[in-house]
Amino acid sequence: MRDEISASALWRDVCDMPGNLQESVGGSSGIEALADRIVDESVRRIVAVGNGASYYVAQALWLAALAGERCPKEVVAVPSGLVARGTFRWRDGDLLLAISSSGEFRDIVEAIDSCTRPAGLVTVTAEPDSTVARASDAVAVVFNPTQRAATHTQAFCGAVAVCLAIWARVSRDNVLGRAVEEVPTACRRAILATSDWCDSLPDVETPTALVTYGTGPAWAAALESALLIKEVARIPCEGVETREGATATMTGLSPGHLVLSLPTGASDPLVDEADEMCIRQGATVLRAPGGAESDRRLAAITTFPAALALSVELALRGGYDPDQPEWIEAYYATARRA
Repeated sequence: MRDEISASALWRDVCDMPGNLQESVGGSSGIEALADRIVDESVRRIVAVGNGASYYVAQALWLAALAGERCPKEVVAVPSGLVARGTFRWRDGDLLLAISSSGEFRDIVEAIDSCTRPAGLVTVTAEPDSTVARASDAVAVVFNPTQRAATHTQAFCGAVAVCLAIWARVSRDNVLGRAVEEVPTACRRAILATSDWCDSLPDVETPTALVTYGTGPAWAAALESALLIKEVARIPCEGVETREGATATMTGLSPGHLVLSLPTGASDPLVDEADEMCIRQGATVLRAPGGAESDRRLAAITTFPAALALSVELALRGGYDPDQPEWIEAYYATARRA
């Protein structure tokens, strides 16, 4: 790994993730209380809402629920802007699961203030004293004591781990439960694999656009990877499900474009096929490490180090500061309620 990448605040934040993930899923962060609230017989559907990375956490939860053997409660993932504007149709038995690192995101706060939302509200956040947390029936806390860079790292991965820990309890999925217990170790392996992977990256020109894709639960990883590349490297990037990558998205690819595929499991024939289709269009295809060595429902965490390292590399090539991007003030101007 280049010294410039390892010296970045973003990469140092990533290196702190295994220990912080251990704290987040260690059992003292409100996970059991929130799971008990979901298990209540009055709850029929979990409506998980968030914005940006937090919405992708909601997607990771929804996709994990689809991938498991038992799904005792329906789960849907909804962008918080839809809920805040009153365009989401609520049902009897809905429970609003708000996902917000700060607990102060404008759309989330407006959603919980809405008179149309369901009475039940639970929250996953890094700020237990925030506006959203104070209004909640139960709060699961993501351990995020330090964040050196502007872009999320520990908060995103911690929220994914906490949501999966909650779902393992709700669905009584012992396989997922063990995978969550082992997520700090899986994260460490992914960090080490990423360091080796970076040393073998081809010396390609800075791409004009990127595509990233993953199968099943790795779709949420692809969405997050695309956001990292846009935020850090300032390059247009689309994150899609693998079959979309092999059919719709590949139609826009040509030489000068880059593809980051996120394989999971011992084999991923859909990713193999999509990679081949993208290569045929002239794009350069990179395969991220990490996702194939653990439960595929952890893909949003285990592929994160590679996506982050690639984002930093491309930012440095483009002359951007990966730790303090130029868009940060504009983001907070719209992300927080005045």
